[in-house]
Amino acid sequence: MTGIQAAPVRRRSSRRTVICEAVFDLLGEFGYDQTSMDAVAARAHVSKATIYRSWHTKPDLVIDALTHRFGSTPPVPDTGTLRGDLLMVAGVGCQLAGSADGAVVAGLMSAAAHNPELSGALHRCTYQMKHALFETIIARAVARGEAPVGASADTLHEVFHAMVLTRMVLAAAPLDETFVVHVVDDVLLPVLRKEPVVDP
Repeated sequence: MTGIQAAPVRRRSSRRTVICEAVFDLLGEFGYDQTSMDAVAARAHVSKATIYRSWHTKPDLVIDALTHRFGSTPPVPDTGTLRGDLLMVAGVGCQLAGSADGAVVAGLMSAAAHNPELSGALHRCTYQMKHALFETIIARAVARGEAPVGASADTLHEVFHAMVLTRMVLAAAPLDETFVVHVVDDVLLPVLRKEPVVDP
């Protein structure tokens, strides 16, 4: 009985992956407004009933696809130095932001402005799920004496996130190694090494 039950679970998991990948393909090719539930069904080679049975609306489907693609905490680098860790994190983040997936996320921002659930999913997948990484990096840096006690992982993450988004959406400039080094050396490290302000 166990063996009979296990196979459908594997099929459902595989089918969900195929559907989520189809969503990202279509978002990349046509954008959010021109991506339809029916188009996803056709691209994933599943019936329309399969799509509508699991996802009642397009935002529901896109949110699930976002979670499938981005909804995990990445591994924390451990280069032995604060600068090395930040360079690695910034490099990976910029590489992703400059990729086809990054273009999809940029395109979804406009739709998210009019859909709180989609906006929440974007924030959760591109920001909240990554925050533990920055907290770990700062805790290690404080323990090594590379950052002052009280250095803020929140500030680090907010500044990095804002700089990458601005570059990705508005600047039309490359998210290359030069930009990564600039972000780390000229912005993040000075911000982190500044003594925290203590209220009197």
